[in-house]
Amino acid sequence: MEIIYGSQGDETWKQNRLGSVGGSGIKRLMSKGKGKTRATFLYELAAEILTGVKYEGYTSQAMLDGLEKEEAALNDFSYITEFELERVSLIKGDTPRTHCSPDSLIPSIQSGVEVKAPLAHTHIKYVDENRLPLEYVLQVQYSMWITGYEYWYFFSYFPGIKPLLLKVKRDEAKIKEIEAATMVFLKDLDELVEKMR
Repeated sequence: MEIIYGSQGDETWKQNRLGSVGGSGIKRLMSKGKGKTRATFLYELAAEILTGVKYEGYTSQAMLDGLEKEEAALNDFSYITEFELERVSLIKGDTPRTHCSPDSLIPSIQSGVEVKAPLAHTHIKYVDENRLPLEYVLQVQYSMWITGYEYWYFFSYFPGIKPLLLKVKRDEAKIKEIEAATMVFLKDLDELVEKMR
């Protein structure tokens, strides 16, 4: 893996993500249903490679609000756990065209943090269920595949409401499934790009 330093959202971050599968994309890569499917994701990444322009997609107000709360969430996480955090732009995987963009790394224990600052009712649901939300299982395991880390922290935050702090263990079976699906997808991506040149 290669750690790229800088700010998430800057030009370096965007360039390093061009045509690359990230943690938030793995769910789409492995999807079989309607909506944001594997095929659409394949076309988006092929377009990025061929045009050199990052596809940004739709950003909802809830997503923007969550980004604004991220700094406070990380401060809260650091206060609770007493871990010193290291902000990074992204981490390139050993497999070309793969990366993850952790919200922060914990260098002292070789781990990372996935922070979510959802709407209040969603956060309450997460806290009440007290488990890693299903929609983030693939993302967290993908990040552990990219980094080789054994654990990853998940932290859900909303001001004034009890947070959810989970230490998620590496799932080798799930990671093998992720790796296999990613390798097939990347082969399909290379073939599609060649076809379009």
